[in-house]
Amino acid sequence: MRIPGGLRIVESGIGVCLHETDLESTVPALCYGRGRLSQTGRAMAGCEKRWDAAAVEPVRRFAAPQFSVELLPKQSYETAYIAEHAAIGFAFERQCGVHAFASSRILPFQRPPNTLSCVPPGCDVYSTSTDGGEYLVVVPGLARSTFDLGPVDTRVDAAAIAAAYAIRRTLLRGTHCHEELEPHIYALCESVELASSRLRASRPSARSMTAARLRKLADYIDANLHRSLGVTELAAVVELSEGFFIRAFKAAIGKSPHDHLIDCRLARARALLAHSPYDLREVALASGFSSHAHMTRLFHARLGLAPSALRSGLARH
Repeated sequence: MRIPGGLRIVESGIGVCLHETDLESTVPALCYGRGRLSQTGRAMAGCEKRWDAAAVEPVRRFAAPQFSVELLPKQSYETAYIAEHAAIGFAFERQCGVHAFASSRILPFQRPPNTLSCVPPGCDVYSTSTDGGEYLVVVPGLARSTFDLGPVDTRVDAAAIAAAYAIRRTLLRGTHCHEELEPHIYALCESVELASSRLRASRPSARSMTAARLRKLADYIDANLHRSLGVTELAAVVELSEGFFIRAFKAAIGKSPHDHLIDCRLARARALLAHSPYDLREVALASGFSSHAHMTRLFHARLGLAPSALRSGLARH
């Protein structure tokens, strides 16, 4: 979890620490430091250009009387807080670290991509990650009086996925239109209400994608993202038949393997646009796209803007 607007930092006066997170620190404050890429540099064989480790996408925010939203970029963080209001979170990427949720016991966590969470009011939260991952935080505001927002952790929901990706497109474009965001905010609230109001047994196929298999698969994709990857190859990595792998993967992640690979390639491209001096053709090839045009087409379709527009926006921050 990340700390959204409207939540109280436990130790006042600490504020936001714009430096690398010290994982040994016990200070209960938000440390939102420099981003880094887990294996991106190592995966790009033959690339000798240097990374600018300090360059990251900015936090994108929009606030209205009815709700507030924040799109947090992939980077290290440490946070501790008591939630004053219900806050909905959505992970676009896999995240690993340690956390304590309504407890003093700190445990390792692995959050798969495309998963929904909700922190209820009064909940005590601690979380830290050396890499983080792109994360959406929504504080419903007036909308919470309409919905019963109970605790939810790592829920895969098709409606929530569609709503979160639509919100991200709007924030990346910079349009920040209240009327455009509001229906997607309410869709997220509905997903949380459904998830927290009843227990739904997971399907056997979802249980087959264990945390160990998801971690092994994510590491393999990260190390080989610069080249073509097929379903048969990915199924072999986790020792499942191709047909069962496709069903199990979608049940666990909420998207098909092909769709997830596109999301991973877009995330790699965005990181390269922020961190590296590569031109757009080099970014496309290093991210596993067949061409600059292929990458640009998917940027428009899934993020709502061109790669050049994203890089220009980063240069202004």
